[in-house]
Amino acid sequence: MPTRREFLRQSTGLAAGAMLGSVVPPRRAAAAPEAGTSRVVSVAARDLLKEGAYDPEAVHRSFAAGLTELTGWPTLKEAWSSLVSPDDVVGIKINAIGAPKISSSLASIRETIAGLKSAGVKENNIIVWDRTDREVARTGLALNKGGEGVRIRGTSTASESILPWVEGYDREAYVSFEDGTLRKFRGLVKKDFTRTGSHRDIFNSVAWLWMLARQGNEKAKVYGPELQRLYMDYGDRDGIKKIADEVAGMFDGLTIEDEDKSFFSTIVTRDITKLVNIAVLKHNEDSGVTWTAKNIALGVTTNKVRFHIDYCAKAIPAILAHPCLRDKMVLHIGEAAKISVVSVAGAQIAVDNRLFFSRDPVAMDRIGLDILEEKRAERGLDSIRAISTHVAACAAKGLGTDDPAKIDWRQLRA
Repeated sequence: MPTRREFLRQSTGLAAGAMLGSVVPPRRAAAAPEAGTSRVVSVAARDLLKEGAYDPEAVHRSFAAGLTELTGWPTLKEAWSSLVSPDDVVGIKINAIGAPKISSSLASIRETIAGLKSAGVKENNIIVWDRTDREVARTGLALNKGGEGVRIRGTSTASESILPWVEGYDREAYVSFEDGTLRKFRGLVKKDFTRTGSHRDIFNSVAWLWMLARQGNEKAKVYGPELQRLYMDYGDRDGIKKIADEVAGMFDGLTIEDEDKSFFSTIVTRDITKLVNIAVLKHNEDSGVTWTAKNIALGVTTNKVRFHIDYCAKAIPAILAHPCLRDKMVLHIGEAAKISVVSVAGAQIAVDNRLFFSRDPVAMDRIGLDILEEKRAERGLDSIRAISTHVAACAAKGLGTDDPAKIDWRQLRA
């Protein structure tokens, strides 16, 4: 992989660094990207953060510069109108999981709402959402599920990460994987898996046990608290092996309905016609870089603890390729003024003072990986490039490009 410095030299949009100090004139249309390239626009603003919070005026300037450069339209209103129409129902997928320490900012959310309204989208046809009502409320947004005003809600009131289905998810739309199922575990046990498997392999292969515990199975419920502890205390390498040994053969003959399925939010399958993604650049020990692709893929599906067995390299591209997402994603907004550089969201925050805009989630994540690597290196933290495999997997699926030579990265100041 090229270094960040090499990436900058290869990127087709830098043109001797002229963009680094430029302010986008309000009436200039950006040149079209070269054929076969994906445009990513970053906008730096020194005042983007004030007292640790995104400043609304600086965010507005950044959106104006970034979206006109991205779309080629001379005004912010025209830029938004090129992405959505007055007939659309637009979902704004936020990242609320790290709130209140770090999450999609209220300033970016409100600026996006204003932009959609300027393009003629009706207020009640705008849905701001994440996984659960509780997580959304932690951002400071007021929930609204009514027939007036911008709708603000979770997909569900229930946690979905270890269950095949909860209310709010679509029984007719799903992806299916054997990973983490009881069926798969039985086959692994026959190969002495609990002795030879890695900690990650074993932990994610008993996701079905946590599922059974949540579903009320009496034998499985005994393990629920310990599984919860081990999920939070990833340093305990022996605890999960002990559990795997104990349950091997314990549930012979049992069938778990839909254990291989991960269902999609009805918001993306039934409610919206366009999707805008506001993602926060973060590290995660189960996927390396977390930004645009993961914010959507793991934010709209159930039964996903098991995805981490291969650092999400199988699940994320399969989810994003589903028509309910692929055909509706029109804009990715990447927040990088505050970056969470360790897996516990908000535990260590680096400052970068940039917002990013693209229609290609893979290209943005490729850039985000370099930025995150740089910020972690400054703190003496290990590289996460080798485990950020979902970025290349998404590119291989045709969801975007991770090739620096095909990324037209335009760096602006506002």
